[in-house]
This record gives sequence, C-alpha cells and structure tokens, in this order.
Amino acid sequence: MKQTERKPRGTGAEIRRAGQRVTPPFIIRRAKRADLPTIVKLSKGVKEIENYPGQKMKADDFLHFVEGGGGLMLVAAVKGKVVGYVAVYESENYFYLPYAVTDKKWRKHGVGSALLAEVERMAKEEKVEYILMSVYVYNSNVHSFLKARGYVASKKLVQYSKTIANRGNR
Repeated sequence: MKQTERKPRGTGAEIRRAGQRVTPPFIIRRAKRADLPTIVKLSKGVKEIENYPGQKMKADDFLHFVEGGGGLMLVAAVKGKVVGYVAVYESENYFYLPYAVTDKKWRKHGVGSALLAEVERMAKEEKVEYILMSVYVYNSNVHSFLKARGYVASKKLVQYSKTIANRGNR
C-alpha cells in the first residue's frame, strides 16, 4: 500500500439509511498507536478475532498494522473513541482483511459498511484485483453483511485447521 497519508473519510461522507442519505456520527481514519488499547478491548470476547483457538490478541499483535509494517488498520471513531476497525494486508493483487470488529452498540449504524467502503475505495485506487476475508461458518451475521455488499463465498479457497493440543483438557 502506498505510504502516503490519506485524508480521513467519513467526516463528510454519507451513508444510506431507509432510502435517505445521512451523514454518519463517526469518521474513518488510520489507526494510531494510542488506539491500540481500545482495539484490543473491542477484540476481547470475540471468538473470531483469535489467531488460533485459545490465543487472545494483544496490542503488539496489531502494532504492525498501525505502524505500516506490511499492513494497515482503519478505525471508525466517534468523538475520538474507536467504535470499529478493520485490518488490511496487501498482497500482489488483492487485499486480505484478517480482522474486522464493530462495537456491539454501534452495529447496524453503518460503521462496518463505512470501513468496508473505505477499503474498497483504497483497493480501486491501488488497482488490486479483489478483497479476501475469512469468516467462520457459523457467523451468519457476517455472511449476510458481506453478501448484501456484493461479496460471494470463494469456490477456490477452503481453509483447514488441526488442533494439536487442547489446553482446556490437561
């Protein structure tokens, strides 16, 4: 991804709600180091944010996104408080979004849509071919969210995992 700073989106952006265009109460901007404690807090208790079963995310796990080390993180902020985020890796011809979370209180308020729209805008600007996300099979809310925005389940990729040691049963 180009390392040039992008202007924050969302300030004057509009979202559609019940057929009308409404200015959202949040802005979309690049994450800062000071956002990391809130990002980790948003991630706690969200099973999908775990790298592997039983391994919870820490601020250091997100640091490379904030500092531009091979990734980028965007946040949605209301009066300076982070209410959602999305992490992005850029490959040769696609963006991969390994983490995306919206605060439960802010779901159904356009936060996820605005974050995804900004990633799509950046993808067009960077001329990447497609955007890829991994979503747990049981997470039907996210499946519906993505389908409503034109995303389709991949027919090329199947993800496999194998649990070697179950920490809960020692």
